[in-house]
Amino acid sequence: MITLGIESSCDDTSIAILQDDAKLLSMVCKSQVELHKDFGGVVPEIAARGHSEAIFDILQKALSDANLTMKDIDLVAATAGPGLMGPLLVGLTMGKTLAFKHQKPFIGVHHLEAHFSANFLTRPDLEFPMIGLLVSGGHSCIYYIKNAGEYKLIGETRDDAVGELYDKVARNLGLGLPGGPFVDKMASQSHESIPFTPPLLHSKEVEFSFSGLKTQALIAIEKSLDKAHIAKGMQDAVVKVLLKKTLLAVQNYQCKTVIIAGGVSANSQIRSEFEVECKKRKLNLSYPDMKYCTDNGAMVARAGYDRYQMGYRSDLNIDAFSRMSLEDLKKGSLWKKSS
Repeated sequence: MITLGIESSCDDTSIAILQDDAKLLSMVCKSQVELHKDFGGVVPEIAARGHSEAIFDILQKALSDANLTMKDIDLVAATAGPGLMGPLLVGLTMGKTLAFKHQKPFIGVHHLEAHFSANFLTRPDLEFPMIGLLVSGGHSCIYYIKNAGEYKLIGETRDDAVGELYDKVARNLGLGLPGGPFVDKMASQSHESIPFTPPLLHSKEVEFSFSGLKTQALIAIEKSLDKAHIAKGMQDAVVKVLLKKTLLAVQNYQCKTVIIAGGVSANSQIRSEFEVECKKRKLNLSYPDMKYCTDNGAMVARAGYDRYQMGYRSDLNIDAFSRMSLEDLKKGSLWKKSS
């Protein structure tokens, strides 16, 4: 079965073609970093225009790289949300239009489920139930994943997402965007750090708060303290909290599998420290290959394929949405069971 996956939820345009559950036939991605660099963040209207200008060429290249035409596609999947409404509508409209024109079944994909699905592209051995940590520019949350497609939100950030923290600190350090890779590189080169207070570290609740840590880092920057020490101190605090809360969730739900997803899952210190601690506890740890960490069409194709195999289909009149917990998927707003 060949699935076409379309992703346009923020500032990355990506289309991938997946055969069955893991064989990637092609994937084309286009970043909009240059379009937004003068604004200090993603401007939704500019992002939507960027998707509109790029998406047709990306589709043609993805088909060409896979040596296929739309006649060869069995299923079309596109991100429906959460994300920025303008950008989402570009990819979702293309997906629905292709499905209608070529008479293909269609699946609207939940963006967070797609991020978790990225793990299964390379790790078919992962067993349920599991704890899923999702860390990105827009989300920082922990889910209990009982079975495929069954999610329970057990903790999230009270304020900023961890990716927002990295972007804000990177901007004020004079680094590029997205901030995660730049801060990670700077932190990895420093053997000293500023001892920032890890937020909510000793709370017994599975939740995050990164606004206070952001304030600590910005104050240190205003004081002209060493940039590398700031980056290292901030990252140490982030990783400590993410690890502590994830292990608390593991303990509360008695799971043996931990998966990490989202753009921040590419962070080298998160990967290394989670590996050490999960090995100590004999936990099966997974995070996506680097090319699947940021927004991409392959994860959308895999999520769409899985939902199709479960017997779900999406109507072509489904709407894009800016917010929706994975728990709300059971309300049936994205799919219906095929007869």
